[in-house]
Amino acid sequence: MPFLQAVFCLKGFDDRNRFFATSLFTILGFIFCSAILSSYLAVSFVILLLLTVVLTCSAKRRLHDAKLNKNWQLVPGGLLLLTGILSLLLENSGSYYLLILPLLSTILLLTYPSKKIKEKNNYILGYSGPVDLSEYKKKTVAIKTHNQRIEPTLVADGANEQLYAYDTVTEQSIIPNDTFDAEIDGKQADIGELIRLKFLGNRKIQLGLITSIALIFIGVLVNSALNVNPTELDNTNNAASNKPQVLANNVSTSLFNNKAHLLAMPDNFNLYLSEYQGVIIHWQADQVANGELWSQLSSTGDKSCQIIKFNKGSSIRPLSVLVENDSEYFASFSPLDSAELIQALAFRGKFSLCGYSFSLKGSQAVLGKHNQYAPFLEQDA
Repeated sequence: MPFLQAVFCLKGFDDRNRFFATSLFTILGFIFCSAILSSYLAVSFVILLLLTVVLTCSAKRRLHDAKLNKNWQLVPGGLLLLTGILSLLLENSGSYYLLILPLLSTILLLTYPSKKIKEKNNYILGYSGPVDLSEYKKKTVAIKTHNQRIEPTLVADGANEQLYAYDTVTEQSIIPNDTFDAEIDGKQADIGELIRLKFLGNRKIQLGLITSIALIFIGVLVNSALNVNPTELDNTNNAASNKPQVLANNVSTSLFNNKAHLLAMPDNFNLYLSEYQGVIIHWQADQVANGELWSQLSSTGDKSCQIIKFNKGSSIRPLSVLVENDSEYFASFSPLDSAELIQALAFRGKFSLCGYSFSLKGSQAVLGKHNQYAPFLEQDA
């Protein structure tokens, strides 16, 4: 496979177009694969490592092409690996903004012109090196144009002599294509040099860029921290109301009355709808004492049950979690959260509740086929 060999080649040269395409492929490829395979952290990490190697090899060839210091060769790939790992660990869709760092490093390398203009014809698919890619080279059909003009002459004395003489225009009068390509490359190089020099010579632009990146990092980290440790404002307000525990138990018990529309989900949990169209999630787990595990009204119980946490998305707080028959867990949610909850169950990769984790692979198809749950997918969460 010559094409794959060229992708992982360390001794060749990559022009700007190939390096730009490789950079976009690796960054967008990681975003796409990590979102699709969000339930498989190990697989996402392996894909990240593979894309990091691809970007690093391309960066090294780009440095060869621009004749730059080789110390730069690990910068784009290293930033992609670092920000990719953070994105996988944070499990927050906003963490993808961290990928702006490897993107900026690749943009910087694109501003440097190629130093191999004379060897431009040796590049195939933007690559020049020990790997033979001649089979991918487009076969051009040469169309010969007769650049000639006919000039009249006097009739010759001999009957067998021609009446007209052809004066061929010399090929040297036409500008060679190589020269034209070189001029185009020169203009591109000038644009790249101008952008880089403008940035390096303007302190305000540098400070603005650094500040923007810092704000992005802070925003992503704060958002992730809030999802992991939700605020206790609701709990404080509920505790201040001093509702009797008996009332809380009665309300929690009433939430599970008239459960209907059972829907079995792929990863061993079920869905119900209450009489008020509130979603109830049911699963079987370890044996514990029957009763209430968590109540939002009284703000008491197992803290691991106070939110249902999805990957790459916001969390939702259940109204109550009850245990029946020693191992039957029922988590009830407000009807106001039904649309958001059903859409999260359909489009996210996994969720955790009360210390148990569930995969949502195939959940969209199951929900979309049920008459009671499918309408929630069409609503705005």
